[in-house]
Amino acid sequence: MATRVWRSSIRDALFKKPKSGAAGGAVGPRLASTGAGAAPKIPPSSKKGRLLSGTMIGLAIAGGAYVSTADEATFCGWLFKATKFLNPFFALLDAEVAHRLAVSAASHGLVPIEKRPDPAILALEVWGRKFTNPVGLAAGFDKNAEAVEGLLGLGFGFVEIGSVTPIPQEGNPKPRIFRLRQEGAIINRCGFNSEGIVVVAKRLGAQHGKRKMEETSSSLPSSGDEVRPGGKAGPGILGVNLGKNKTSEDAAADYVQGVHTLSQYADYLVINISSPNTPGLRKLQGRKQLKDLVKKVQAACDEMQWAGEGPPPLLVKIAPDLSKQDLEDIAVVALALRLDGLAELAECLERDGFKSIQEAVGADCRQTFHNS
Repeated sequence: MATRVWRSSIRDALFKKPKSGAAGGAVGPRLASTGAGAAPKIPPSSKKGRLLSGTMIGLAIAGGAYVSTADEATFCGWLFKATKFLNPFFALLDAEVAHRLAVSAASHGLVPIEKRPDPAILALEVWGRKFTNPVGLAAGFDKNAEAVEGLLGLGFGFVEIGSVTPIPQEGNPKPRIFRLRQEGAIINRCGFNSEGIVVVAKRLGAQHGKRKMEETSSSLPSSGDEVRPGGKAGPGILGVNLGKNKTSEDAAADYVQGVHTLSQYADYLVINISSPNTPGLRKLQGRKQLKDLVKKVQAACDEMQWAGEGPPPLLVKIAPDLSKQDLEDIAVVALALRLDGLAELAECLERDGFKSIQEAVGADCRQTFHNS
């Protein structure tokens, strides 16, 4: 397919006839004449144009030859490396403008697509969902589910959209994203800017319908006990991160509304109570407040009608700078209410000296056995 596109482009460039003007003459640079019989002089601009056209045609021929001889995996790797040349351009732009351009490019299919399959050794199964690899894109990049398909196509094992609030809100005043160039990081003070759950639900609904159509038209038989690769939005897993509106007085009602509207499209749900940019949000991390909130959200999930796979797993995103007592309170609630997961697990593993999650499983039991 790629080869045919290159050849078509080359053919059009070489053999396309010039457009005619109103009087029937060719549109293009006029030839200057010094008199009867004198050889026409080509303006410098025309020479530059021909040089540029020749260069482009040469690149097209070279690219077409490369595509025709390289296998898909090799070409895909080359394409991803080539995109690095755009990084200096984005670095010249305002941080939020660069972010918007990146999201727009992904939403319109203007980003590379990873065609190389993930090595089987990277696959893992969590909550009955099969991740082709453990590397995902966190919430905050695609806040409004504009580019889920394009971002999953980049090769992420999962993409988490949001945070999504019930009512659209602008977030904090700009500028609100700041680069830390030496650290290769940014500071995000967006403040839950969101287009709202209605807009996001329409986008996710369209993507979900497309996925169902592809599954229906597929000729591959599937077993009911088989864990399918990918999720509800495509080849990867889709997480939906729920937030509350800045002016809302009933946080639980906001999260319940998000569950009722968006959970049907999610492979997992996240209750975000960690943002320092929303007044009063972190107070929900107290033991009593968190317990009341989680109970209401779980009840909202139970009220809905689900197929055999049941409701999506429920996770809670907590702040990274909590005290030890706060962490213990949250852990008590998470265990008592059987939450499916918490943010910051990797930091806890590193702090306690574990090299992998497998080493941490049953560590307390092993220590008790050795000491007895």
